[in-house]
Amino acid sequence: MKVKKYQADNMQEAMLKVKSDLGSDAIILHSRKFKKGGFFGFFAKKKVEVVATVEPEPATDSKDSKELKGELDQMKGMMNNLMGEIQKSKEESLAVTGNPILQKVVEALLNLGIDYSTAQDLARKIVKKTQGQVDDAEKLQQILKAEFENVINDIEPIKLEDDKTKVVAMVGPTGVGKTTTLAKLAANFSLLEGKKVGLVTADTYRIAAVDQLKTYSEIIDLPLEVAFTPQELTTAIDKYQGYDLVLVDTAGRSQNNQMHISELKSFIKKSEIDEVYLVLSATTKTSDLKKIIKVYTELEINKLILTKLDETDSLGIVFEAALEANKPLSYVTVGQDVPEDIKLPESKELIDDILEGLDL
Repeated sequence: MKVKKYQADNMQEAMLKVKSDLGSDAIILHSRKFKKGGFFGFFAKKKVEVVATVEPEPATDSKDSKELKGELDQMKGMMNNLMGEIQKSKEESLAVTGNPILQKVVEALLNLGIDYSTAQDLARKIVKKTQGQVDDAEKLQQILKAEFENVINDIEPIKLEDDKTKVVAMVGPTGVGKTTTLAKLAANFSLLEGKKVGLVTADTYRIAAVDQLKTYSEIIDLPLEVAFTPQELTTAIDKYQGYDLVLVDTAGRSQNNQMHISELKSFIKKSEIDEVYLVLSATTKTSDLKKIIKVYTELEINKLILTKLDETDSLGIVFEAALEANKPLSYVTVGQDVPEDIKLPESKELIDDILEGLDL
């Protein structure tokens, strides 16, 4: 870039100088008026100063210019594709909002506890699959059921391995029932399946949590270790060599406290834990649930446990959890009793329960 300074008696004369020197493509960067000459400030002449520049001509056949053109063409193609997708999405959205039956589908899904954006997405998929011919409620229900099966298609228990101790940690926000869920699992594996089970609590922030698990361990007659640090957690797990299963309880951590989440992440990462189960309550608001899952994903969770299904009529939250986390569902709890109120549902049974309240 060439930058030059020009002085003249007036602006018109200065512009003529610029044009003559740099051509009509010149760009004015700065201009000012000033006084020149005179005697002690008297009789000075008014002058104009202009700073101008002109961009150099690009090398038309240069390698850089060809690469730039290629990138621009590629970007243009991507933008055209994106605009096409946006237009398609708009058309599908119009098909949803303009169809009273599809609007009813959206409202019915909202009543199940499905998030509005998710309900809209499901309605758009119906538009695609039916090509807009959506006047059969039974057909609509079949399509929705198939969409739910695509998401809730994998229900996985804790899988024990021969000659290896399986270490499973329960994590999640406060108040979702991690400790009670852990006790239910411990009782099932110990009393019903005859497995050798050890318990560890790292929830030392709440005295009540330690006492609660201690009470459960005494009732079920299982050993319990308490860990205050990641090193103590590793030591506690090592004490259970030869056991079939070690269940680790952790402190409830709010999704809004990043420092506590980082502490928990450090606890998990520095310990010999095989699987991390995220425990979620079915009574949680959908917006909060999505944030919880997003934050807890940092802990590299393996599976989901849904609690308190007996405390809500809107089981769509189960679908939302599976969709958002993109992880297999595992156990669900349906009450406070230990060990009865925990089960590993069949995916078909669970989907039927969720869609039971669907009013089309």
